Amino acid sequence: MKHRRKELSEDCWELILNRLAIDDFNSLQSPSLVCKQFLSITDRIRLKLEASDRLFYINNCDALFRSLQRFRNLKEIELRDPIFGDKADVNYPIRRIASSGLDLQSLSLTCLRKPPFLKTFMKLGSTMKNLKILRCCLLECLRNHHLVAIADALPWLEELDIQFSCYYWSPGRDSNSRSAKFMVTDAGIEALSRKLRGLRKIDITGQVGCSDRSLVALSSNCVLLNEIRCRSCKVTEHGICFVLRHSRNLICFKAGRYYSSPDVSFTFENSMMYATSLRDLEVDPHGNHDRLICSIAAAGTQLEDHIVQ
Repeated sequence: MKHRRKELSEDCWELILNRLAIDDFNSLQSPSLVCKQFLSITDRIRLKLEASDRLFYINNCDALFRSLQRFRNLKEIELRDPIFGDKADVNYPIRRIASSGLDLQSLSLTCLRKPPFLKTFMKLGSTMKNLKILRCCLLECLRNHHLVAIADALPWLEELDIQFSCYYWSPGRDSNSRSAKFMVTDAGIEALSRKLRGLRKIDITGQVGCSDRSLVALSSNCVLLNEIRCRSCKVTEHGICFVLRHSRNLICFKAGRYYSSPDVSFTFENSMMYATSLRDLEVDPHGNHDRLICSIAAAGTQLEDHIVQ
């Protein structure tokens, strides 16, 4: 008597392949090559591509482009340290992504040797109308004109992350070479804030060229902001309290260490009461913890997470 072989349903295979993708979406690459059914399932469930392996970039990024053609439902792509070399064109894969026809919502550019050209950002903006999240972390030589190009190309951005993207983070370069022309400064953030009115989250951690002026500009122009991260920036209590007073939608504020300010018009005592939406606060008051904690308690702010270092 012959036993009839039962095929697993597509729902079962989807559960199995989803399990494979829990830790690494890139693990779906091999199953997608097995058969048309697996390709259909992996295309449906694979929403993120992390191009962090050298293999994605050899032979003119052939493996990367095949992935873009194979998985048509991708929503998020991360290009990480693609080992282009100092003279290679980092814009080539980004332009190909922009021309892929994908409906991306998030793009991460991490540890690149140089920022994309201004026209590359414009290419992204001309095709990626639903791109809401842009992360440019640990990019060398990110400057003010790059921020202006991003804002001009993608005025609908809701999240921007430029943490630790500046000239002097390059290994072997003089860490004291902090000329304003080689870094993001208040002027760049001010220009960006006027163009990205719908911004909801921003991370400028490590941008030492940014001060209270940046916080004032963001708080004044981007009224929908619900998250600001500005650790290792040159901010004072005045700038922090300006944000607490004026950013009524703010939920998360990671300021880290701040500098003292002679201006007593904006203090934690007279500003914390305005932060009615704030739930997550991180500040380092240089040992003056009691005054900050008392102001939080007096205002009745319902913090769910706070770090007073």
